[in-house]
Order: sequence, then C-alpha cells, then structure tokens
Amino acid sequence: MLSKNKSGGSIVIVALHKLGDAVFTIPAIKQIIYNYEKEIVIVCYPETVPIYETVLTNVYYYKIEHSNFHFNDRYADRKARKLLSSQNPEIIYDLTGVMTSATLIFNSRAREINGMNREHFKSIYDNYCEIRQKPNLIDKYMDIASLNIELKKQKSDIAVPRKNIHTGPVLIHPFAGWKAKEWSLNKFIKLSLKLKNEYDIRLITKQSDISEEVRKEIEYYGIDLIQTKTINDLITNIKECSIFIGNDSGPVYIASLLGKATFTIFGPTNPEFSLSSGEHHRHIAKTLKCSPEKNTQYCFTNAGQNGCPAFECMNQIQIDEVYYNLAIFLSEQNVT
Repeated sequence: MLSKNKSGGSIVIVALHKLGDAVFTIPAIKQIIYNYEKEIVIVCYPETVPIYETVLTNVYYYKIEHSNFHFNDRYADRKARKLLSSQNPEIIYDLTGVMTSATLIFNSRAREINGMNREHFKSIYDNYCEIRQKPNLIDKYMDIASLNIELKKQKSDIAVPRKNIHTGPVLIHPFAGWKAKEWSLNKFIKLSLKLKNEYDIRLITKQSDISEEVRKEIEYYGIDLIQTKTINDLITNIKECSIFIGNDSGPVYIASLLGKATFTIFGPTNPEFSLSSGEHHRHIAKTLKCSPEKNTQYCFTNAGQNGCPAFECMNQIQIDEVYYNLAIFLSEQNVT
C-alpha cells in the first residue's frame, strides 16, 4: 500500500537498505507492527518494497529515491526530510543506523526516535543502542525493536518453514553486491553443466548483468538463462523454484524468506552473520588466516571492497567440491 497521511501521527520505520539487509529487518518490523494499532509507514528505497510486500500486510510505504541522497547515498537532502515530515511521524524507528538515516531524521518533530547508529549521532535518539558487533544480522535490528517494546519472538523462533515444492527448477544466481563476494560466473556455468543432466538447472540474473556475448555462450552450452527486469520478476521466479543457489547476496536471502531451500557460497564474509535458520539451508566456505574473525562480519579488506591481493577464500573453493556438497543437499531435500 502507498502511504497516506493521517491525523494523530504514525509509526515510521526508516529502513534504507539493500536487498539482503531489507530481508534481515523483517522480524524486527513484525515486532513493531504487533505492538501498535496505529498506522505503520515504512520509509525505504523503491526496490525493497516488493520484498516487504511478500510478507507484511496492513503497512504503508513511502519510497524515497536514491537521488534524494548525496555523497554516495550518505546525506539526505532537504526534499527527503520534507518527505519524511509529510508522514507526520509520532514515533520513529531507525533500522538503518548510518549517516544516511541520521541526516534524514535529525530535525524530525517526532515525539520519540528509537534507533542505533555511530556514537557521534547518539544525541539524535531518545532511545539509543550501540550497533552490535556479533551475529546474527537479524538480532542487530531486533535490538532496536526491543528498546521500548517487549519482543514476542526471539531470533531462534523466526525460521521460515520450507515451502513444500520439490519439483521446480534449481535456480543459480551467480552475482553479488560486489565482485569479491562472487565465486565467478565461469565456475557457476561449469557447475550448471555438471548438474543439468540430472536436474532442471536455470541461471537467473538481472538483464543488465549479462552481456550479449556471454548470453550466447550460456545458450551454446544448453543452459537455460532467466534475465529479470525487476525485483518482482526475481520474486516470481524464486516462488516457482525448488532450491536457490548463489553467493552471499540479497537474492539468496529473498529465497530463504520465501521458504525455499538455499545453498550459499561464502568468501570474505562471515557466514554466522547471515545464515538462515532451518534444516533446508546449507553453505560452503574456506577458513583461511585472513578470514573474518569471530564476531567480525568482514575480513580485513572490508570483504574485498578495499582491494584484496589474492581472493583465495573464493579461488580455493573448487567446482567438484561444491558439486559434491550440492549433490548430497539436493538428495536430502528430495529435489527431482
């Protein structure tokens, strides 16, 4: 639902996230919804609305464009702050916890602002918590919900049951938020070739991620390729699959949210921060000297975003190794 303005004030949840983090905020958002009988408004980027709509009802959305934030999406402009004010917030929950959201809410007239952020933004909040430095990401957002409400569920109680579909296609998503988290398209193609004689294997990507030359190469090998144009396209295809395979990325966590079995390849990120609960999820990772330490989400190169000399955490994961683990997992999940 699109947001509408009501007298008396609304509960505004600021959730300016990428796809994967949007999924991790949902348990906390549900807790907030349970606690209030007022209008709930989620302020978010347009691309995350379809994700929230898959599981949340009786919620309004106010979409703020990336163009309303400047300096690499870090600073909210005057228009963005006026958009927030138009929602007449009585209580704000900041589930974003970075400079982006701090500059959006700092001059709000809301009666109460709850959230997490860096220490130098602490004075903005009436109820504040430090950003936790230990797993899981879901718990980070649950910390904010628990600032002034009693949680009805804990993280261990919110696993999504598997949807009973065993005969749909096996979807493989070869990309991630940045290159260092990707096992490589070439390896995923070779994995697809090893699996496609036994299973209905389909690569799925955004239309903009694959060049025409690469698309023709994939078709030459007889591998089905799905190219999505929107997040709704992605969600529709995930709903029809039996299992979803990919790197540590938003689409994997959307699949988990939709009750699909998932198999995730981790590299420079710590699996403990984002592992989905339930027996229908598996992952593979190499533990090296440079791997993220306990209670650290990224390796010392900021998960490769600051450059990495070798990318050994991904390079050492062999195709046969992934194929062997996947074969066992597919059998356990009764995928046919």
